Amino acid sequence: MRAWQQSVRRMAAIAKIELIRLVKDRASLSLVLAVPAVQMILFGYTVNLNPRDVRLAVTTTCLDVAPRIDDVVGATGYFHLPVQRMDATALTREVQSGRMSVGLECRGAELPRIVVDGSDPAAVRPAVYALQSAILRMAASEALDPASAQLDVQWLYDAGTHNAWFLAPGLIGVIVMISMLMLGAMSVVREREQGTWEGLLATPASALDALVGKLSPYVAIAAIQAITVTWSAHWLFDLPLRGDLGALFGTSALLAFAHLVLGFAFSSLATTQLQAIQAAVFFYLPSMLLSGFMFPFSGMPLWAQFIGNMLPLTHFVRAARGVLLKGYGIGEITAEIHAITIFSIVAVVTALCAYRRRLD
Repeated sequence: MRAWQQSVRRMAAIAKIELIRLVKDRASLSLVLAVPAVQMILFGYTVNLNPRDVRLAVTTTCLDVAPRIDDVVGATGYFHLPVQRMDATALTREVQSGRMSVGLECRGAELPRIVVDGSDPAAVRPAVYALQSAILRMAASEALDPASAQLDVQWLYDAGTHNAWFLAPGLIGVIVMISMLMLGAMSVVREREQGTWEGLLATPASALDALVGKLSPYVAIAAIQAITVTWSAHWLFDLPLRGDLGALFGTSALLAFAHLVLGFAFSSLATTQLQAIQAAVFFYLPSMLLSGFMFPFSGMPLWAQFIGNMLPLTHFVRAARGVLLKGYGIGEITAEIHAITIFSIVAVVTALCAYRRRLD
């Protein structure tokens, strides 16, 4: 038999052995099949570049100028109805705070002024364009003179014209999430495969001791990552640093802790490094898709928004955009911090249970 034929037979035999091992490793095989299936479902049913139910406020003067304003706005198909009505001062304040995404101020015979929360332009840009077209059509049929003034669209926070400003705050969280989740996922299973696991079991260290001791150094690494990404974006893309950076970096550390602990739980339950990595990937890819980091959160169906609101990355993205673009302090992002804290507590309980199960 020729040498190349023998080589082919050896390769086929090795491939057969590896296939048998993969089939017998049910956990790894399940994750390999589940990850693409979940991604297909998420991309097919949740990713939508067209926002829905955009929150709109109009001034009370619109009732006199355009009594059919609800019909005009509703025809666009983007906005939540009925629209909220308030005076001009309150309208600007509501858009600045993020409670309303778009504001419409009617000004007598002139065309209305549109105020837009530009901290998340992908979530409102199609709706704003549709609203502009609806206003011009309304001007042609109502007592408005299209030639009397230009349509004034005011994008707050300038992110509407700077795509990097929109992505950079969320990118801080994505980098911290992926790196910490991977480090946590490798923490226990790596020691088991290297043969140092038995030494750790021989010590009087409890599950909590092991959890805090192994993961605390990585929190400092996460803080350095957050600072590096923030200042890089500021230097390269002129990203504004308007709010409380201490609150932002503190929230980054909390986000890192949440994902480190979750990775620790994956590592405790996994029997191989491959299983731990696959479990981490299975978690962080949906987090990126459902957090509003890349795609409009308001464009997702309600069930996807419900899942997204349980993920810590979703709340960090909102907090980071608020701090960097809107000038928020810790008071304005308290709700987001509480949500990440609740997730961290659940992750800690899960990790401790997984670790004790491994000890048993």
